[in-house]
Amino acid sequence: MPHAETYTEFRPSEYPPFPSSPDFPTVELSTISLQKILAHDAAEEERVLEACMGRGFFYLDLAGPEAGETILQGAEDVVRVAERFMTGVPEEEKLKYAMRDGVLFGYKCLGSTVVDKAGTRDMAEFFNVGKNDMIAEPGAPMNREWPPLILDNKPLFAAYSRAAHGIGLSILDVLARKLGIDGEEIRSRHRITEQAGDHVRLTRGPPRKTLEMPEIQTPSHTDFGTITVLMNWLGGLQVWSESSRSLGSLEPDVPGEWLWVKPKPGHAIINLGDAMVKFTNGVLCSGRHRVIPSPGEQGKWPRYSVVYFVRPEDSARLKTLKGSGVPPAKDMDEEGVLAKEWIFQQARALGSKELGDKDKK
Repeated sequence: MPHAETYTEFRPSEYPPFPSSPDFPTVELSTISLQKILAHDAAEEERVLEACMGRGFFYLDLAGPEAGETILQGAEDVVRVAERFMTGVPEEEKLKYAMRDGVLFGYKCLGSTVVDKAGTRDMAEFFNVGKNDMIAEPGAPMNREWPPLILDNKPLFAAYSRAAHGIGLSILDVLARKLGIDGEEIRSRHRITEQAGDHVRLTRGPPRKTLEMPEIQTPSHTDFGTITVLMNWLGGLQVWSESSRSLGSLEPDVPGEWLWVKPKPGHAIINLGDAMVKFTNGVLCSGRHRVIPSPGEQGKWPRYSVVYFVRPEDSARLKTLKGSGVPPAKDMDEEGVLAKEWIFQQARALGSKELGDKDKK
């Protein structure tokens, strides 16, 4: 995989440790081994199911398998591309590639998302790099125009997308087996070559402005898709302390508190999205989370993260799948909403003013 030019903002070897203080309560998440998943280890598969039925989050130890090593090695290269774009490209140039007119790929500037009911705007910028365009053969038509920097690193994004997508499918295989769902029913809705909302997200959150940490970088939400694969190096991610099963809304539906998720070297953070709740008729949980500035001394650094979203194909319908561990839907002949429509509406509900109206395309 190609190595991007080194910039100075992203220096994980110099980051201070996550603070060990009761002021920053952390969550206990299960640690799952990718190597054991791929070996069909029965005990490990049971732990995957338990985590996904509970909070919907777990750590994934990436050591060993080729896909895991690709993510471990590639994530920092992807961040260095993000650095060059976020800090080295003028804002007016970045805005040429903004998400708009119903297209979920591209740039999102600071302040374009609502973070609470009062209408407060967010404090993070990100760039969504569409999977389909990155894995496309040279010369193939693309879904949108990309900055030269992204195209120059197309092999990097292609390799990263394929590895992360494969990891997501391996987790889905486990859940299908444990719930008695035909594995092909899941896989056929997540084929990597088909058009979908799958993408690599490059995110930069600026350093904290005050000790009180009032800024919200990403509001309380559940992910729209199926499986999320996150790599990060600084604190900032928080999960709701209880299994909150309301989808999409800005507020949790049960009492609780926000708990910090400590980054774990050598591990990805995995969480389920709303599609898996729909496919399993509520058996599995789409973990509610948000992102705020990094705690303590870590907050003096900009926070970068790399996320890969495995989402259902655009033409797939979100409906309950048949399985021995899945309660049948009230209407087993339900048609289900198209994934492309569902994801767009959920994104608009979060208040992204850049998306506009997809019917304008």
